[in-house]
Parts: sequence; C-alpha cells; structure tokens
Amino acid sequence: MSLGENLKTARKERGFTQEQVAKEINVSRVNIAYYENGTKVPSVAVLTAIADVLECSIDGLLGRKTN
Repeated sequence: MSLGENLKTARKERGFTQEQVAKEINVSRVNIAYYENGTKVPSVAVLTAIADVLECSIDGLLGRKTN
C-alpha cells in the first residue's frame, strides 16, 4: 500500500476526519487530501506530526515492515 492509502486507513481506524488531523498539525484539510490521494508528499516534519497525532509509526505510514 502507498503512503496515502496507509494514511487514510490509519486516520479512519482512529476515527479522525481529514479536518481534525489538519487542525492538529496546523495544515489545511486540502493538504491532508493531497497526501491521501498521492498528489503531494508530506515533509518529514509533517509526516512525523501525522504519525504522532494518529499514534502510529512513520514506518507504518510508509508501508515498511518492522522486524
């Protein structure tokens, strides 16, 4: 799965809307939509903030398996 798909899945599993995640990390809802549909890639700082809000790992969002 792609970053966008993983982000969307993690967000929905935790019951967040795009707007809620956006407010938590101080970006627009449109940016969250762009990240989810693959139009844009978040910076490392934004990716870290998203992982913190969604209480998941960056590796998980990127689709990397941990050993």
